[in-house]
Amino acid sequence: MTSTECIDQTEAAHQSPTVRLEDLVLIAVVIAGGCESCAENMVRRALANGTAGALIKRTLGIVARLRSTDCFVQAVGAEVAARMDRPLAAGRNVLRAARPFAEGAGCCAPARPAVAPDPRSV
Repeated sequence: MTSTECIDQTEAAHQSPTVRLEDLVLIAVVIAGGCESCAENMVRRALANGTAGALIKRTLGIVARLRSTDCFVQAVGAEVAARMDRPLAAGRNVLRAARPFAEGAGCCAPARPAVAPDPRSV
Protein backbone atom coordinates (compact mmCIF):
# COMPACT_ATOMS: atom_id res chain seq x y z
CA MET A 1 0.00 0.00 0.00
CA THR A 2 1.34 3.42 -0.93
CA SER A 3 1.37 6.27 1.53
CA THR A 4 -1.27 8.09 -0.52
CA GLU A 5 -3.61 5.08 -0.36
CA CYS A 6 -3.03 4.84 3.38
CA ILE A 7 -3.86 8.52 3.87
CA ASP A 8 -6.97 8.20 1.69
CA GLN A 9 -8.21 5.20 3.69
CA THR A 10 -7.50 6.93 7.00
CA GLU A 11 -9.40 10.05 5.91
CA ALA A 12 -12.32 7.95 4.65
CA ALA A 13 -12.51 6.08 7.95
CA HIS A 14 -12.66 9.34 9.94
CA GLN A 15 -15.20 11.10 7.73
CA SER A 16 -18.60 11.52 9.32
CA PRO A 17 -21.41 10.01 7.24
CA THR A 18 -23.47 13.18 7.76
CA VAL A 19 -20.78 15.60 6.55
CA ARG A 20 -19.72 14.92 3.00
CA LEU A 21 -17.83 17.98 1.86
CA GLU A 22 -17.91 16.84 -1.75
CA ASP A 23 -21.73 16.97 -1.72
CA LEU A 24 -21.70 20.55 -0.44
CA VAL A 25 -19.03 21.66 -2.90
CA LEU A 26 -20.97 20.12 -5.80
CA ILE A 27 -24.06 22.08 -4.78
CA ALA A 28 -22.08 25.34 -4.88
CA VAL A 29 -20.44 24.51 -8.21
CA VAL A 30 -23.63 23.64 -10.09
CA ILE A 31 -25.32 26.77 -8.76
CA ALA A 32 -22.37 28.85 -9.95
CA GLY A 33 -22.72 27.11 -13.29
CA GLY A 34 -26.36 28.21 -13.48
CA CYS A 35 -27.91 24.74 -13.76
CA GLU A 36 -31.31 24.56 -12.06
CA SER A 37 -31.91 20.82 -12.48
CA CYS A 38 -28.33 20.08 -11.42
CA ALA A 39 -28.85 22.08 -8.21
CA GLU A 40 -32.00 20.08 -7.47
CA ASN A 41 -30.20 16.80 -8.14
CA MET A 42 -27.17 17.73 -6.03
CA VAL A 43 -29.35 18.73 -3.06
CA ARG A 44 -31.25 15.43 -3.40
CA ARG A 45 -27.95 13.56 -3.60
CA ALA A 46 -26.59 15.28 -0.49
CA LEU A 47 -29.76 14.45 1.44
CA ALA A 48 -29.68 10.85 0.23
CA ASN A 49 -26.04 10.60 1.34
CA GLY A 50 -27.05 11.70 4.84
CA THR A 51 -25.85 15.28 4.74
CA ALA A 52 -27.73 17.28 7.35
CA GLY A 53 -30.30 19.72 5.99
CA ALA A 54 -28.80 22.48 8.15
CA LEU A 55 -25.45 22.10 6.37
CA ILE A 56 -27.10 22.21 2.96
CA LYS A 57 -29.08 25.30 4.02
CA ARG A 58 -25.85 26.92 5.23
CA THR A 59 -24.11 26.09 1.94
CA LEU A 60 -26.97 27.65 -0.04
CA GLY A 61 -26.77 30.73 2.19
CA ILE A 62 -23.02 31.07 1.68
CA VAL A 63 -23.44 30.84 -2.10
CA ALA A 64 -26.28 33.40 -2.00
CA ARG A 65 -24.21 35.84 0.04
CA LEU A 66 -21.18 35.41 -2.19
CA ARG A 67 -23.31 35.90 -5.29
CA SER A 68 -24.52 39.25 -3.97
CA THR A 69 -21.10 40.72 -3.19
CA ASP A 70 -19.80 43.47 -5.43
CA CYS A 71 -16.39 41.84 -5.88
CA PHE A 72 -18.00 38.60 -7.11
CA VAL A 73 -20.25 40.44 -9.55
CA GLN A 74 -17.27 42.41 -10.84
CA ALA A 75 -15.18 39.26 -11.22
CA VAL A 76 -17.74 37.09 -13.04
CA GLY A 77 -20.12 39.67 -14.44
CA ALA A 78 -23.68 40.60 -13.58
CA GLU A 79 -25.14 38.12 -16.08
CA VAL A 80 -23.35 35.16 -14.49
CA ALA A 81 -24.30 36.28 -10.98
CA ALA A 82 -27.94 36.71 -12.02
CA ARG A 83 -27.94 33.26 -13.64
CA MET A 84 -27.37 31.79 -10.16
CA ASP A 85 -30.76 32.95 -8.82
CA ARG A 86 -32.88 30.16 -10.27
CA PRO A 87 -30.55 27.30 -9.23
CA LEU A 88 -30.39 28.76 -5.70
CA ALA A 89 -34.19 28.84 -5.55
CA ALA A 90 -34.40 25.30 -6.95
CA GLY A 91 -31.99 23.99 -4.31
CA ARG A 92 -33.92 25.72 -1.54
CA ASN A 93 -37.21 24.31 -2.83
CA VAL A 94 -35.88 20.74 -2.77
CA LEU A 95 -34.54 21.27 0.74
CA ARG A 96 -37.82 22.80 1.90
CA ALA A 97 -39.79 19.88 0.42
CA ALA A 98 -37.51 17.40 2.18
CA ARG A 99 -38.15 18.74 5.68
CA PRO A 100 -40.09 16.20 7.73
CA PHE A 101 -42.53 18.74 9.21
CA ALA A 102 -44.15 21.85 7.82
CA GLU A 103 -42.42 24.99 9.03
CA GLY A 104 -44.03 26.46 12.10
CA ALA A 105 -46.57 23.65 12.38
CA GLY A 106 -44.83 21.80 15.19
CA CYS A 107 -44.51 18.07 15.63
CA CYS A 108 -48.09 17.24 14.70
CA ALA A 109 -47.86 18.41 11.09
CA PRO A 110 -48.14 15.76 8.40
CA ALA A 111 -44.79 14.29 7.47
CA ARG A 112 -43.27 15.13 4.13
CA PRO A 113 -41.12 12.69 2.16
CA ALA A 114 -37.47 12.57 3.22
CA VAL A 115 -36.34 13.34 -0.33
CA ALA A 116 -38.39 15.24 -2.85
CA PRO A 117 -39.32 13.13 -5.87
CA ASP A 118 -37.69 13.90 -9.18
CA PRO A 119 -40.41 15.61 -11.25
CA ARG A 120 -39.20 13.82 -14.40
CA SER A 121 -39.91 10.41 -12.80
CA VAL A 122 -43.56 11.21 -12.06
